Amino acid sequence: MLFDIGSQEEPDTRPPDQCEPGDIALKSFFLGPQSENADWFGEVFNGVLTAYFSWRRRMYQHDGTAISDGDIQTPQFQRRRRQMIAQMQQLLQRFEGEVPKFSPRYIGHMFSETSLPAMIGHVITLLHNPNNVSGEASRVGVQIEREAVEELAGMLGFDEGQPRGHFTSGGTVANFEAMVRARRRMERFIATGARARSEGLDESTLFEAAHMGWERYDELYDQLGDDTDLSAFWPTEDNPYRVAARINSCFGTDYQGPVVLVPAHKHYSWTKGVQLTGLGAEAFWTVDLNEQGMVCIDSLTERIEQARQQQRPVMMVVSVAGTTELGTFDPIDRIQQVLDDYRSRHGVDIYHHVDAAYGGFFAANVCGDTDSCNLGDGVCRAIEAIPRANSVTLDPHKLGYVPYASGAFVCADAREYFANDIDAPYVAFEPERDPGPQTIEGSRSAAGAVATWLTARTVGLNSDGYGRILRRTLRARQRLEAELNHLNTPVRIIPSQSNILSFCIARDDESLSETNRRTQRIYEAFSPQRNGEFFVSKTTLRRSEYRQLIESFVQRWDGQFDEDQLVLIRLCVMNPFIDSRETNTNFPRAFARAVERQVMGTF
Repeated sequence: MLFDIGSQEEPDTRPPDQCEPGDIALKSFFLGPQSENADWFGEVFNGVLTAYFSWRRRMYQHDGTAISDGDIQTPQFQRRRRQMIAQMQQLLQRFEGEVPKFSPRYIGHMFSETSLPAMIGHVITLLHNPNNVSGEASRVGVQIEREAVEELAGMLGFDEGQPRGHFTSGGTVANFEAMVRARRRMERFIATGARARSEGLDESTLFEAAHMGWERYDELYDQLGDDTDLSAFWPTEDNPYRVAARINSCFGTDYQGPVVLVPAHKHYSWTKGVQLTGLGAEAFWTVDLNEQGMVCIDSLTERIEQARQQQRPVMMVVSVAGTTELGTFDPIDRIQQVLDDYRSRHGVDIYHHVDAAYGGFFAANVCGDTDSCNLGDGVCRAIEAIPRANSVTLDPHKLGYVPYASGAFVCADAREYFANDIDAPYVAFEPERDPGPQTIEGSRSAAGAVATWLTARTVGLNSDGYGRILRRTLRARQRLEAELNHLNTPVRIIPSQSNILSFCIARDDESLSETNRRTQRIYEAFSPQRNGEFFVSKTTLRRSEYRQLIESFVQRWDGQFDEDQLVLIRLCVMNPFIDSRETNTNFPRAFARAVERQVMGTF
């Protein structure tokens, strides 16, 4: 084995200032802030290169060499080598100006240190360069991708053997993949309902047909027959404008197209998705947020009822597990219960997608284990409800500590995953094996899948692996919060559900504009444009989206509303070493004091 985290049964004989044995074992999975694991990682990396070189030499070794010793000794050959080395050295020097994301002092955006198994898996894949469009171009890569999807699905709690999915370049494309499935399913239902209605086999309204569910679909499809042509009522199978006219005539209603119900704190990818699918901005129906910045269940119900009254099919409902701004978890369990009730009471089956690009990996925390889980009950209930949804987005390049670019789309039901029937004359696609016909992206690297696979098989997507790492980040966020609260400055912290910490500095009764200006100056002192003591990010909450949360938050210090937005310092506490006991620096305390020094000049 390349990695060994050691026995979890070792007795705890550590001195008071030393980490627990399990935490020490997990340190073997990261290079370390000062490259502490450099020697070992260098040996492993050299072993990877040696094995790759040996494999190439064994393959077709009787073909003979193409580059002779004489070629290598020529002046032209040597000059090219020197030029390449010179450019490489320049590139290395330029990247020394990059943001030091490996350091515990980086607490800005949603990336951090990448794990060693992830880097090794990534490099192995780069050497072989498979294209995961099909098994013809990636005999091993597509197999590992399937296994990696199974690992992610298992972490989330999906039923074994049922989910399907693939890796993407990130959460944005994974969200697009969900839109494709939701739209395809909705259009299939509408087309089947319309054809059945036109032949006197069904009397459903347009809204009822769009959400008939698979059981009713199978009944109608059997009555219609396998050779029934549905394209006349299927917008993406025919001219969509003509199809709309036929749907109007069939159902006796003015078909205005579907709507997408997305919370106000949505990621910007959903706005892109509505535009790219051609639904139009009007189809984007926002669900209001409550005082905690989560989906308001009453608003969701009102939106569904509004769509039903207007005969607007709900293409999908989106909830978020770990919002981009605050790391907040929507009440996924309650959202799914609303949808379950519609299905059982009204026969209305609505597609539910969970955007868990950031927070999905907290499922490895094992919420059912009350002794080890330090997430709140609401978060645990949300995470445990994810397998009840139709599909989910994950980003291994965030809390999976995998290199960019690595997103993943997982669908609970194979029937809904296999949404496309696309062929290419130059590729011999096998439907159950090859992702190509089902993916938005054509050519895809296997690197993200392999990196995720190796981390899953070594670190482990469980409580003792990723769960332990993420619990460390949660504790670090709590320590940062405690240090900030101990300052002699009026720190105002938004309650956090995860390892994201957002705050501002505000005096009693001051205007919101003054608070925002101070926050901006503090951000500039710690922004990536400066090599300061720490690196942070900022986020802006707009009153139009976060009205209840902002008003409740600002009222704590009797702030005066003269602006319609709240600017916050945003910390993504992801680095596993930020609260290490062995370092010379107490990073949470050092950050708090650095903030205090910056605040001194703003009052």
